[in-house]
Amino acid sequence: MTARSTSRLPFAWTDKAFHEDVLPDKRRLATALQRICRRLTIRTPDGVTPTHPTQAQAATYLRISETALTRYLRAQHVPAYEVTAFIFDTACRDAGGEQNLGITREDLLELRAHAEQERCGNCSRHRQAVRTAEQELKAIRKKLQRSEEEKATELREARQHASALKREAQRARTEYPVAQPVLEAGPQRDQRAAQAATQLPVPRRQGDRQQGIKEAAAASVIARRAEELLQDGRPDSTLALLRHTAEAYTSAEMAALVPLLRTRGQHELVANLVHIYGRDRTDRDVVQAALLLHQHNAVKDAEALLRAAAARLGPATP
Repeated sequence: MTARSTSRLPFAWTDKAFHEDVLPDKRRLATALQRICRRLTIRTPDGVTPTHPTQAQAATYLRISETALTRYLRAQHVPAYEVTAFIFDTACRDAGGEQNLGITREDLLELRAHAEQERCGNCSRHRQAVRTAEQELKAIRKKLQRSEEEKATELREARQHASALKREAQRARTEYPVAQPVLEAGPQRDQRAAQAATQLPVPRRQGDRQQGIKEAAAASVIARRAEELLQDGRPDSTLALLRHTAEAYTSAEMAALVPLLRTRGQHELVANLVHIYGRDRTDRDVVQAALLLHQHNAVKDAEALLRAAAARLGPATP
C-alpha cells in the first residue's frame, strides 16, 4: 500500500516564531535547539519511524512534555543542563556525529549557560525592585511605630501634666484660701441656711477687699498656667486644667478668673471654662458666679454661664 504524499515539510513544527521581547542569548539557544531537533530520527514505541513525526512524538522520544518542548523552541524557557545535554546526545547519535549537527556539545551547553545567566540577570532586576519595595515598607513600618511611640509618650506626658496641674491648683487654693462662713448651731443656723438657699448673694462689702485680693491671686495662678500650656501647644492639658478649675474653685474665684483671662486675650479659654462651670456645678454655684460676673461687668459671660446651666437642666416645661 502506497503512503499518501504530503506537501508539508518534515519537522515543520520546529519553526517557532520568537516574541519581540525575547533576549538575544535565549533566542540563540532556541534557534540551535530547533536545528538539532530536525536531525532527530524519531521512533515510536511500536518501532515505526515516521517521515513526518509530530511534535508530540518528538516530545515522547526526548522524554519531555510537549508543552516543555514548545517553550524551549520558542525561547520562553531555558531547559535544564541535563535536558539540554540529553537532547544533544540523542540528536548526535541519530545524525551520526556532532559534525552533522553544525554545533558541538560544549558550544550548545555554553549557549544554555549564557541564556540562563541572561534570565537570572532579568530576575535580578526584579529581585532588586522587590528588595527596594521591602526596604520602603520596612521604613514605613518604622515610621508608624515611631508615631505610635510618640503618641504614647505624649499621652503619658499629658497625664503627668494633668496630675501636676491638679497639685498646683490645690496648692494655689491653700496659699490663697477663700474665707468660709462660720457655722452656727441651733435654729438660727437652720434659719440662715434657708435664707441662703432662697436669696441671691449680695455684692461684696468694702471689708471683703482682702478676700478679693486672694481670689484674684488664685485666679492669676490659673491664668498664667493656662497661658503656658497654650504656648507649649498642649490644648489637652489646658482643658484638663479648666475641668479641675471648674470642679474645685469657688464662685468667687471663678468670677475673678474670667475677667482676668479676658484682659489677657484668652477668649476661647473663657468660653470653655464658662461652659464647663455651668454644666458641672450646682445651680447655687452657677447663680452666685453669674451675679459676681455681672458685678465685674462681665454681663455676656454671666448670660453664657446661665445658658450652659439651663441646657444641662433640659428644655423648660410650659
